[in-house]
Amino acid sequence: MNLALFDFDNTITHSDSFSHFLKYSLSYRKQLFGGLSVAPWLIGFRLGYVNDQQIRIRLCRAAFKNYPSIMLEQQGQQFSKTILPNLMNEHTLQQIANHQQKGDQVVVVSSSLDVYLSHWCQQQRIDLICNQLEVREGSYTGELEHGDCGYMEKAKRIQQKYALSDFDAVYAYGDSPNDHAMLALADHKFYQGQEIKVSN
Repeated sequence: MNLALFDFDNTITHSDSFSHFLKYSLSYRKQLFGGLSVAPWLIGFRLGYVNDQQIRIRLCRAAFKNYPSIMLEQQGQQFSKTILPNLMNEHTLQQIANHQQKGDQVVVVSSSLDVYLSHWCQQQRIDLICNQLEVREGSYTGELEHGDCGYMEKAKRIQQKYALSDFDAVYAYGDSPNDHAMLALADHKFYQGQEIKVSN
């Protein structure tokens, strides 16, 4: 059996699901004031001084601090049913189906949120490693449990959950520098839809 690791945003989807979920789950007022609070960081990101990992952490704090957990989980479930299907990359879905038909273990490894990814992955019979929002007394704190699941953390969590030597081969699919550490674990690497040939 092989292990097939898939990034989610811009790999399984053709756009950023996290951005779509922010718009879906937040009121216009929350979007406006939250946007103002992270504006300096967004400017820094566009200028290359701040990376996407730092932006995600600050967006989660601005968007989801004190958000009732039951309400956001309901939003996530509805989002996975009504919005995510329209964001899918059909070519990547076929690659997932091919792996499943061969009996491979398929895993989504994402920096996006479990509140909507978990529902989609359960429906597709796919394992999930991703960001989880911290909950206290029935509300989200805006912080991420165990930190952000990006860059080296993706590879770390994969290795914590799976013994790679137990698999015949490891496949990995990604689209950005956020996925480089995950791709480095794989025998067969696919980047932005193209296989990376490794010379011996």
